[in-house]
Amino acid sequence: MNHIRRLAAALLLFALASPATAPAADGPLFDAHVHYRPAMMASISPAEAGRSLAEAGIDGALILASEATTFRRLDAASAARLVPFLDISRRLGRKTDWMHVEGVAERAREWLEAGEGVDWAGIGELHIRAGDRFAPAFEALLHLAAERDLVVMIHGDPAVIDHAYTVAPAVRILWAHAGTYPYPPLLDDYLRRYPNLVADLSMRNPTLTDADGRLEEAWFELLTRHPDRFLVGVDTFSVNRWTEYGDIVTATRTWLADLPPEVGEALARENAARLFPE
Repeated sequence: MNHIRRLAAALLLFALASPATAPAADGPLFDAHVHYRPAMMASISPAEAGRSLAEAGIDGALILASEATTFRRLDAASAARLVPFLDISRRLGRKTDWMHVEGVAERAREWLEAGEGVDWAGIGELHIRAGDRFAPAFEALLHLAAERDLVVMIHGDPAVIDHAYTVAPAVRILWAHAGTYPYPPLLDDYLRRYPNLVADLSMRNPTLTDADGRLEEAWFELLTRHPDRFLVGVDTFSVNRWTEYGDIVTATRTWLADLPPEVGEALARENAARLFPE
């Protein structure tokens, strides 16, 4: 059955692809999960990071930055359109227990309003365990994001997403790595429940694909059922991920080629363009 679906996708690609428009597997991509922190600059300069994006065919990227200065330096060195997210937890220096720091939401509001030359489009990546989901700081950040129409990137399990939408039903959430438990039936359920929820697929290439790097049938069905709810990404959480950047993007392009062209285009860049309009 998997081979039949792949053949159908390939035939559809052949029938619909236009010479004037490069398919997602070959054309520009939007990377929805890029970390660039001050500590990385000693190993990967802004110019080197910008070159890595360009060589991989990235024409847009969501940048998770704790400092405005760091983002501005990368933005100046990159030809891609960069969308800045304020990494609250990294700015506080507390990746796993930031939600218990006093005055988080108030400080976040000050940072967002100060701007420092950056028009922040979102907040995150917020790492949060299920047991911390009732923390007042988390709830206050959700309200702040909804008030300012910012997207919140959450790295957490389904209970965190459920609570977020109980607290702030209108908030827009980007679920990092398609959640802690990236199972197609679970994701299908959550995407149906919450219309303002989208997910990035960073770190999930091995989960999505078989030993040959081709898209698994269950993921093919999920992505074609919800083509407007997913984005692709690398997640440059370490210097090693920057070093491997081109190879990771190549692997992503391999499974994007298994999708019908309009679905591949949506994941590659159109969903990001709609979520983060210029």
